[in-house]
This record gives sequence, C-alpha cells and structure tokens, in this order.
Amino acid sequence: MTAFVAGSVNETSQWRYDRFYYDKAHAKSAKVNKVGFTAKGGVNYKLDSHHNIYANGGFISRAPFFSGGCFLQSKSSNAVNKDAVNEKIMSFELGYGFHSKMFSANVSAYHTKWMDKTMAKSMDYKTIEGDEDRATINMQGVNSIHQGIEVDANFKPLRWLDVTGMFSIGNWRWINNPEGYFYNSLGQPLAADFDVVTPENNKQPAKMTIVQDGVKEGGSAQLTAAVGLNVYPMKGLRISLDWNYFSNNYSDYTVSSNDISLNGKKEFSNPWKIPSYSVFDLSASYKFKVGNLDTQISGNIENLFDQEYINSAYDGGGHNWESAYRVFYGFGRQMSLRLKVNF
Repeated sequence: MTAFVAGSVNETSQWRYDRFYYDKAHAKSAKVNKVGFTAKGGVNYKLDSHHNIYANGGFISRAPFFSGGCFLQSKSSNAVNKDAVNEKIMSFELGYGFHSKMFSANVSAYHTKWMDKTMAKSMDYKTIEGDEDRATINMQGVNSIHQGIEVDANFKPLRWLDVTGMFSIGNWRWINNPEGYFYNSLGQPLAADFDVVTPENNKQPAKMTIVQDGVKEGGSAQLTAAVGLNVYPMKGLRISLDWNYFSNNYSDYTVSSNDISLNGKKEFSNPWKIPSYSVFDLSASYKFKVGNLDTQISGNIENLFDQEYINSAYDGGGHNWESAYRVFYGFGRQMSLRLKVNF
C-alpha cells in the first residue's frame, strides 16, 4: 500500500495599471490580495500483482480570477469587486486498476464540487442618454457539481500494435441560484432604468437572482470517447490513427438588457445541446541518427477528413439551433511537420 499527503499555501496580489481611461495619478488600481491553499491526499492498495484500488481527495481555495473576479470590468475600469471571494473546489475519486503484460485498464468515479465560482455575464445596452455601452452582472456564490465515470484501457495483442481507448461520461450542472449586481463599463453600479447609481439620485442598484439550479453547465463535452491504433512496422517508425468522439456539449446562456430587473429573477432552463461529432487524427514519427545525433521527424494531420462541427455556442431563447448565436466552428484539417535533433 502507498499513500501521500500534500499541501501548499500561496498569496496572490492583483492590480491594474490603465493608461487609457485614467490619468497618471489614478492609473494604478488598488491591490487585491488573497491567500489560497491546497490540501490533497490519496491511497493506493495492491490486491495482487494485477489488481489495485485507489482513492484520492483534495480541497483547493484559490484567488478569484482577474477578469470578472477581482475587478468588475477588467478591460476598462479600476473598480475593485468588493464581494470577490476565493473559489473553492472539493473533489473525491475512487478507482480500480488492472494491469497485465497484454492488457491494462482503469475505471474511476469522481465527484467535484465547485463553490463560489467566478462567474460574470456581459451584455450590450443603451444608457438613458442613448449611448451604447456594455454592462456586466457579477454573480456571487455560484456553485456547481461535476460527477462522472472514466475508463481508459490499453491492449497490446502484437509486438508491433497498440490499441488504446477511453470513455468518459459526466453530469455537470449548476446547483444553486446566485445573485448579482449590474455594472457599466466603468464599474459603476446600474439601476433598473440603466441610470448610474449615485448618492444624489438615491436610486437602488439593479440586483438580480439567476435561477439556474439543476441547469446543465455549458462549454465542455460531458460525454467523450476515443480509440487509437499505434502501429510500429519497423524499428524507429510509428504510425497512429485516433478517433475522438464528443457529445453532451451544451451551449452557454447569456443575459440580455431585457433581463435587468430590480430585485427580480431570471429563470434559465437547459440550454441548446450542440450536435455530437467525431474527428480522426493521423500522425507518424521516425527516429534515426544523423551522425551521432538522435533525430526524429514527425508529422500530424488533425481532423483528417475535414469534418465540420460546432465547438461552442451561446443559447438563444428557443434553446435550439435556430436561436443560438455566437456559434464557433472547430478547426478544419490542419497539418504540421516537425524535426527534432538532440545535441
């Protein structure tokens, strides 16, 4: 049996220096200092020469991000987010492994809870003077859960052939309804009528609750699979073909100017699920000598068949492809060639 325990403590200091929106006397913002730490441990127990079980756990407290965390509008304002707190991550993993000369595999289950996650949503709006501006709702206390099962395997039936595979399925979702305030591009709080809140007008900041408990988290495929073939036809030569599959990838939702409501709520449902897709990658490498120097030439063709696919998108009101916008397609076929010489 083997076990480990590790930890660390760090301090992060962040500030802005803005030569465009501020004069020299006010160009540097106040510093935001946050202390973070990590603590993790694990244990691995060998049942015999082929089987083992393991468990890992950890807790991370890290400083909020620079953008949408420490600063309300990091591109144009030195206004500090006074409500910024450390993001916390608590994770556990249980797994089983099998290893032999010809075949090896691992199966694991994970459960990760994100607490006080940095989350900001931006939108375009018109001020009461009719000017175009951009507002941000900075949400506090955003929590989510990532849990799932992962499997990976390696099979070597012949000396010159390796077959690899993996499968992962997850359930990533938001688990609470965070609150947030709206700020303009200068970091000034906004009222429900898009006016700037000042002591003189006695208006209340536009505070909203984002109802997202149980909504799927967007931005990453929650079901993935892969199969790879590695062939070694002669000494020093490797040829590989990989198939990668991505599914259960949800678009991200946005907040519009129509959603601003003093002490109101905005309810979201599961966003549009981006169509599943798969791509093939081909690669090869050859190792040889140039004099006494170890040399390797390698090449890659990613997305071999030039598959067209959507990588990410923002959800529209209809939760379908017709209303989705800011749709980003993945890269087409890409080729690269490298030469490496070790001196």
